[in-house]
Amino acid sequence: MNSSKSQIIKTVVWGASGHASVVANILQLQQTFEIAGFIDDVNPERQGKFFCGKKIFGGKEQLPSLRLQNIKHIVLGFGHCSARIKLGEFLLKEGFQLVNVYHPNATIANSIEVGQGTVILAGVVVDPVCQIGDYCIVNNNSTICHNSIIGEGVHICPGVHIGGHVNIGTASWIGIGSCVADRVTIGSGSFVGAGSVVVKDIPDGVLAYGNPARVIRPIDRSF
Repeated sequence: MNSSKSQIIKTVVWGASGHASVVANILQLQQTFEIAGFIDDVNPERQGKFFCGKKIFGGKEQLPSLRLQNIKHIVLGFGHCSARIKLGEFLLKEGFQLVNVYHPNATIANSIEVGQGTVILAGVVVDPVCQIGDYCIVNNNSTICHNSIIGEGVHICPGVHIGGHVNIGTASWIGIGSCVADRVTIGSGSFVGAGSVVVKDIPDGVLAYGNPARVIRPIDRSF
């Protein structure tokens, strides 16, 4: 009993909103990590308040305090794609470890490669020979078929179905309920709108949606 408790690792969730609550729930289900608290670097007025039963420590200025408490593990608990990449790289340079979070009801093939700081939610199916990069979110009930490559910081939204041999570039966002056909490439920093059916390649840095999906316009920021 005591040896089992000693294996539980204290971690902090970075973020304190909807996605963070989902991540916190998965951590509780995993029973590997104990949530020490939350970091909210956006709303400083929330410091000291409670979220999901744990205290919000404050913002980025709390990192030295975490080190003193020997808390070295952090989970990314927010959805902005490029911000996840930026923060993840910063935390690694600062000597923290980024935790991968897998819902126990996800079906993940043994042969896949997953980077650091990635979250895979309930009902997800990931087929063999897939690669999922650092800082990704693979959201509820989505599917990634065999031999697909998901770049770092990508958000696969709920109910998305990705065909085989698909390549999705860095910091792209695939909107809820979309489908991507086999062997399609979606460029970096692009946004695919909800419910789209992507049957042809999508370039970098654009908004695309529809059935079939078509490029609507360039976008001037990464999601």
